[in-house]
Parts: sequence; structure tokens; C-alpha cells
Amino acid sequence: KLGANSAGVVTTRAISVSAGATGGFAGVEASDSLEVSGVVSGAGGIETSTIEPPGLGTALRISIARPIQPAVGAVGGPSAVVYVTDADYAFGTVVDAVRIGSLGGDLAPAVVVGIGYAEETGDLGFVSKRRFLDFYRGPRRSFSAGAYGSFEFGGADAFLAALRDHVIVRVVQHVGGIDPARRVLLGMSAGGHFAAYAMAEDPELFQGYALMSPMLVDPQSPVAGVLPQSVGDPAMVRLIEELPALPPGLRAFLSAGALEEDPGTMFADYAIISNALKMRSALARHGVETHFVQFPGETHGSVAGAAIVRALRFLLPVAAGPDWQAALAATE
Repeated sequence: KLGANSAGVVTTRAISVSAGATGGFAGVEASDSLEVSGVVSGAGGIETSTIEPPGLGTALRISIARPIQPAVGAVGGPSAVVYVTDADYAFGTVVDAVRIGSLGGDLAPAVVVGIGYAEETGDLGFVSKRRFLDFYRGPRRSFSAGAYGSFEFGGADAFLAALRDHVIVRVVQHVGGIDPARRVLLGMSAGGHFAAYAMAEDPELFQGYALMSPMLVDPQSPVAGVLPQSVGDPAMVRLIEELPALPPGLRAFLSAGALEEDPGTMFADYAIISNALKMRSALARHGVETHFVQFPGETHGSVAGAAIVRALRFLLPVAAGPDWQAALAATE
């Protein structure tokens, strides 16, 4: 039975750890059993807990990775906070990128908050369906995807309320030394749709947004009179265009893999590259500082790692500091 300070425990026996006990990486399965008490993580400095926001209908697994300071040169002041949707897919990738980038002085130190699902067991079966409900804007509706089954859409309002009123509140209460004016939201694919929705609905909640391979359409099965659209219709771009204004100082990173609109590929009809460029123009007209990257040779599925690293470099810039060679020489 492990205590609350058991991060980094190594065992030579196969174990089974209940979902939510492994720092955001659920579904460690094998032959033996191990009762877990407190927080256990595969890497140091990561804490995991669950919350059940009212009105959401499911419990969230919240994973928090503490910031890493640069190896050379001190960085003062509070840290930025990066909120990661789709944490069951990408929390570990974002944590590694932030920590290595901060250690080398390429990124500003940041707390990383992963927003996953307590019911996810590690096979991505739960999150692969639930994310569509939480990330796409209303109205609530079903979408038939043929052999892939039926999905529920349209609960982004409840997910945004859970993020704003419960997740962020808990992080502020639990983690000291964070800067409320340097809050970043990362979204990939459907998460990019949610990032655009959050920007439109509560634009001051975050100061930086990453829309990576964003689904800027309103996918749905035909429903008379509800969200009429054509293939690749940039509905979320229009949502941003129709805003009267956006707050000054916002930054938005947009990206896509160069192969995402290749004819015959799964996501070609969603016009991810074309709509991301349209979104960049719409944001720029509102005075948002934007950066777009198209990654050669990458698909919708393969581009995530490269996009995360580039998004962080844009959204977590390093303030001018001491010359690293001079700082290193001073310690010799």
C-alpha cells in the first residue's frame, strides 16, 4: 500500500492499478493487484485527482505537473498554466515537451493541467466517444458515423462551465505561484473546435489558444432546420468573425498536417487546412497575434507531437534573461 509521496515507485512484479491512480495514464493491467492510496505517478511532480462538476454527467481526472526551472539562469515570478484537453491522449507528450523546453531555456516554466476522464481505462474507448459530446458546441444531437457507430455531440457549454467554474478554480486553490494572466488552452482536432468555442464564449478565460488540426465544422447527421451546412463549412470561423471584438493581447497558434486534405483520406471533407487559414485571418482582423504552421508529410493522426512543441514555443515565450554562457562561466 503506497502513500501519497510514492511518485517514481518501481516494482519488479506485474501489477494492476485502478484507473486514475497513475498520473493521467489509466489502464495499467496485468496479473497481480495492488491497493493504491494517495497519488502515484510514473514521473515525479505529477498529482492526479478526480472531480465531478455538476451538470457534466461524468467525472474528470485532473492531472497536474509542476513546473521545471531552467538548468542555467534563474526565472522569477509566477508560472504560466497550460490546460490540456484530450489529456487521455496527450498529457504525457505535453508534460515532456514543457519540461524539456523549460529545462533548456526554450520555454517559459509552466504548470501543465491535464483534463481527462475518470471512466477512461486506458484503451481510449471512453474518451473516443465522450470527447465529441464535450468538445462540440450545441445543439445536442446524434451523429451517425457508419461502421464507427453513433456519437453524441453538442455539450461544449457544460464542459466549458466545468472547466471555468471547477477545474480552474481547483488549480488556483491547489497550486501556488501561478499567473492568472498567462493561462493557455491546448486543443487538437475536436479539441480545436472547443478552443474556438471557448474563445467566442468567454474570451478572457485564456490568454493563449492552440488550435491544432482544428475541426472548425459542425458535424452532424441531417436534422431538418438545425445547423445546415455543406461539406467543410467553416462554421466556427463565422462564429469568430461575427464577434464584435476580442480582448487585446490574445495569442493563437494554428496548425495542420500537409496531408490532411489529400483526396480520399478520412478527414479530407472537413477542410482542416483551409479552415485553419480562414480562422487565422478572422482572428487577425480582431487584433489577435497568430501563428500558423503546416507540417510537411504529416496526417491528422501523425502531426500531434510536432504541433504540440511548436504551439508551446509560440504560447510560452521566454523573457530575455542572462546569457547562458556567462551564467555557466560564473559557476565554474
